[in-house]
Amino acid sequence: MHGGRLMATNMDEKLLEKMLTDLEKARSWTPRTIAKLEALIHSEDEFALFRINPIRFAAEKNVSEAEAIDLFLHATRLGLFQMDWQLLCPLCGAIANSFNSLHDVHSDYFCTLCQRSAEASMDDYMEVSFTIAPPVRKLVFHRAESIQEHLSVDDFYFKYFFSENGLTTTGEKSNDRLRAFAEIKSYLEPGQTKTFDMDLSAGRLWGLDGLHQAHLSLPIDGEPSVTGQHVSILLAEGEFQADTPSLFPGKISLEFENRTSRKAALFFMCLSEDYLQKTPTSLRFAPFLSAKRLVTTQTFRDLFRNEYVHGAESIKIKEMTFLFTDLKGSTALYDRIGDLKAFTLVQEHFERLTKVIQNHSGAIVKTIGDAVMASFGNPFDAVRAALELLEEISRFNRMRGSEDVILKIGIHRGPCIAVTLNDCLDYFGQTINIASRVQELADSREVYVSEEIYQAPGVQEFLEKFETIPGRAHLKGIHTEMQVYKILSSDREIADSRAYVQTPV
Repeated sequence: MHGGRLMATNMDEKLLEKMLTDLEKARSWTPRTIAKLEALIHSEDEFALFRINPIRFAAEKNVSEAEAIDLFLHATRLGLFQMDWQLLCPLCGAIANSFNSLHDVHSDYFCTLCQRSAEASMDDYMEVSFTIAPPVRKLVFHRAESIQEHLSVDDFYFKYFFSENGLTTTGEKSNDRLRAFAEIKSYLEPGQTKTFDMDLSAGRLWGLDGLHQAHLSLPIDGEPSVTGQHVSILLAEGEFQADTPSLFPGKISLEFENRTSRKAALFFMCLSEDYLQKTPTSLRFAPFLSAKRLVTTQTFRDLFRNEYVHGAESIKIKEMTFLFTDLKGSTALYDRIGDLKAFTLVQEHFERLTKVIQNHSGAIVKTIGDAVMASFGNPFDAVRAALELLEEISRFNRMRGSEDVILKIGIHRGPCIAVTLNDCLDYFGQTINIASRVQELADSREVYVSEEIYQAPGVQEFLEKFETIPGRAHLKGIHTEMQVYKILSSDREIADSRAYVQTPV
């Protein structure tokens, strides 16, 4: 039973009731998970429903991260939320671009404030968040004109323009630092003129209009002005035009005039020489759902098969782990038991593999004949999954009273690009080629891992319970010889490994 709460402004309670009921049926949830989400939806703070961070939701509501991600994915599929893909500037924390679909994300982006371009990467600076859908509850954040009309300029910048997850190297919120630096924060209506008095020190006047994506940077140097200065700055055709190329230290009156047809949002800072001479330091970010983690979530791949990279675009991933499986003697299996029985058997084995891979935070990318290609954000998860896969297939064979399904596994990690192949999100690059070749080294009930996997945090400690044999291998199509490790396992060893719960640092 949902309800019993005060009706929030602009809330469609009947629609919400139906969607929450459908969400309860989507899968089995931990007790009170849906109630915790409902409480959030009824929050009096509209900002709480804008760009929701499911990782923060999990921590605050005592829900596992995996379940929180699943919760928002299923809710989005039902139309309760919208998915937002945000490209974050690593230097200032600005949300340089925001999209409703991966299809719209481009491989590079530009920060207006920092005047720097960056290559999009799913690993670090691409955040996925969730916003309540307008039919359920209307927010001022849903439409640009509402934002300008109802938000203060302070809220526009620190709730909409800049990410709230940015942290400096000292742990200070980057938004708090920007607030402290800001000398001018003001809306400027079309045709309006405003004057701001400042006392400048040597450095640079640096700022932007976040609504027009216009930027202005003027050096402040020379002898301090004794009589004061008056500088006119026009905003016209989406650009700032100052009547001087530089400023002097000292008192100044800055007159801004908006000659565009739309409201402007001024945000200006006076940056000192010392600050400008420092090498820009990338921000840290509080934990959020990265695009990389999302695309290695099985629920995402199941529910959002239509999410793909646009056309000929590709998006960089600095590091992804790939696991390949194959069946030994599958040709003989089809010959021995017939096509229909063999096909049914292979499908059952796919279902079991999918469950194990999902339970270890991985996702099936695709099946290739009798083989599986899976992706993981964490190599440790992939190794644990591989050994669990051998156990699962061993149980499957014992249940059937035959050894028809014999698994071979290989794992490797490295950089790749996300692409669209056959209308599905896929991956391309040498890392995938090597992972496939590493799998080809494996024989019955063997797991082969590359040196890159073996050296990953937590892996060697975990493998102490297994017989691990190092070796060198020439992989087909790979010029250099590679260090690889063969992991042998028995049912007893695999069962023992389940008690090993150490998490890598």
